[in-house]
Amino acid sequence: MSITLLRAIIIYIFITVAMRVMGKRQIGELNPQELVITILISAVATVPLENNGMPLANSLIPIAIFISFEIINSTLSMKSIKFRALIKGKPRFIIKDGKIQQGELTKLRFTIDDLTDAVRQAGVFDISQVANAIVETNGVVSVQKKSEYAPLTPKDMGIKTEGAQVPITAIVDGKAVADCFGNVNIDENEAKLIAISNGEQPQNILVMTIKNDGTAYIVAKEEQ
Repeated sequence: MSITLLRAIIIYIFITVAMRVMGKRQIGELNPQELVITILISAVATVPLENNGMPLANSLIPIAIFISFEIINSTLSMKSIKFRALIKGKPRFIIKDGKIQQGELTKLRFTIDDLTDAVRQAGVFDISQVANAIVETNGVVSVQKKSEYAPLTPKDMGIKTEGAQVPITAIVDGKAVADCFGNVNIDENEAKLIAISNGEQPQNILVMTIKNDGTAYIVAKEEQ
């Protein structure tokens, strides 16, 4: 039992490091070769857990090889457009200028149900409002509305706005979190002082975020 536990810990740490090396992607955003690598790693990793007599290296070495292949693929893709197109494919229009591209749907084996479902997931429930829809290389469908259905922006209305800011999380579940993100650098003591200056005790805060200009957004804990 102890051997199995030790093997499981080693494999867990090794695969975690390996996946970090591959980069941050959600499962739904994996390209085909990345998905294949992920499946192979999962399959190979379970073998030494099922058979304690098998050397652990028989699992770790293939996993390292798979990760190496992925790193090589990624490097070549960054340096060569042709190689990237060969491995990852190209985005394809399934709606172009408001017209459904039936030939592309056939090539991609997309049914009309698949199309309408993808459009709804993009937040458009009326397909007649779609100007362009593109199947990206990871299978996600990007949708652009026709201009007459697109929401107005401050720029369209001639309204000047302040530059966008990315707030950082300074307090979570009543505890100050030292963090640095973008142009904001907040330590724990500063986070507590900002909370108090806004009339809240840190221990009573569910979450507090702070913008670049020091503006705090606070959500207090609900009484249980």
